[in-house]
Amino acid sequence: MHTTTIQAAGLKKLLCAITFIAGLQATAIAQTTPTLPATPAAQATQASAIPSTSGLLTAAQYDDVATLLIGKTPTSGLPDHLSQSQKWATYTQTVETNWAEYTKKIGTPMVDWAKTEVPQVNETVFYPFSGPDFTTAYQMYPNAKRYIMVAMQNAERPLNLGVLNAQLTDQALDILVSAWQLYGTHGFFVTSYLDRYYYATQGRIGSSTFITIFMKLQGFELDRIVPIKINSEGDVEEIPAETRLWPSVRIYATKAGKPIVLDYLKMDLSNPGLQASPENLKFVQAAAVHPTIFKAASHLPQNANFNMIANEILTRAPLVVQDETALNYSALIKSFDVSMYGKFVIAHHAFQSYHTDLAQAFTQRADIKPLNYRFGYYKDGNYVVLVARRK
Repeated sequence: MHTTTIQAAGLKKLLCAITFIAGLQATAIAQTTPTLPATPAAQATQASAIPSTSGLLTAAQYDDVATLLIGKTPTSGLPDHLSQSQKWATYTQTVETNWAEYTKKIGTPMVDWAKTEVPQVNETVFYPFSGPDFTTAYQMYPNAKRYIMVAMQNAERPLNLGVLNAQLTDQALDILVSAWQLYGTHGFFVTSYLDRYYYATQGRIGSSTFITIFMKLQGFELDRIVPIKINSEGDVEEIPAETRLWPSVRIYATKAGKPIVLDYLKMDLSNPGLQASPENLKFVQAAAVHPTIFKAASHLPQNANFNMIANEILTRAPLVVQDETALNYSALIKSFDVSMYGKFVIAHHAFQSYHTDLAQAFTQRADIKPLNYRFGYYKDGNYVVLVARRK
């Protein structure tokens, strides 16, 4: 969904986006080996108090951070500065109201649609140009064990509302409320909004905050989070939690006893970006063999400057679910059986020169099915999803 990796000038013209934002830096979990986490029951004896910014989080403490981010009171209790904040009640109500609106208008219809229209995936899902949009990846592929998300925004540590002073708490809540008021209706991110919020506070809050919120709202318990990097072989490698900057993160989480791993990588997916970092190209080539999602990608995969990643997906992916902003329709149909849903006449006004081949296909094909939820950019009330299965 939601965000794109490179800021396109036209993207600033898009109305409204979502972001859950703000704040200051939270603490992190110590690095361990990359194994799936223990279930929450196995960690029930861990302390649950919100830690200081200098400590390392246990799983229970990290889950408290996530609970505060969705406007709820953790088991350890509500910190005094939040209970005394006049803005906290507004925030909790805003989260509840707008998440309910999103779930009704977009989330539930998407889940029901995906059950019948998207093939089951039980292993890994690849989501380039994702921003922090875990929600779409999970709703499309709820049975995956690993989610790989790639975007240009920094991950950083999740915002810890439990350790802010009163002034910073109110500043953070103001931004969070503003972001939530847009989310229920639109359900996607705009790159310019994410970049703006990242620099709006001294905490440099990035994508991990938003991913944490989405995971918690989807019923996950957050077990562990560590910074990561791509090594010279193109593999994901965990790095010490004491590392000052966290541009990329790995999140371990559990839902109903089922563990998952989410890797969020800050990465330039343009041709120059991949050429400058051979290890990232190796990583993309390995990730491209998995089912792939594109949403609100600013038509970058149709741009000649991004044809390296586009070609990797076209060559390697077994399944692609996308809107009109991703791979060219004329390229897809050469190697994939493409099912079409919704309606498409013309791209958003910021990108009207793109995807004329798709518009033509919508006038020629008689097997197009309806789409009953919003997916991507607003185009006179029309939305489109393509499900491409390799021939």
